[in-house]
Amino acid sequence: MPLLGSQEKGELEVLILGKLEKHYEKYGPLSLLEPGLRVIVTSGGVELATRPQQDALAQVETRSLFTALCYLAADGTQAMPHESLEPLATEATSSLAAQINKLLGS
Repeated sequence: MPLLGSQEKGELEVLILGKLEKHYEKYGPLSLLEPGLRVIVTSGGVELATRPQQDALAQVETRSLFTALCYLAADGTQAMPHESLEPLATEATSSLAAQINKLLGS
């Protein structure tokens, strides 16, 4: 049985979405596509940072997620609309949960 089941993944996604929304509102629609920006899960919670963290349980660069890749590949302005935050959070959650479950041997 995985450590992060459906309920825990749902809770993690809510936390991630909140962090993405705050970052988006503070820094704008281009900010989530900046190189190096990653969603990080530590024992203290979820955060966004531009540097990898050695003590993280899991981390994923936002630019590596499918939703972000679509906007990076698009012609014109490489900005993410607000409605893209939810799918981005879902993809980040899936990646992070898989890393955590693998790390903890589930």
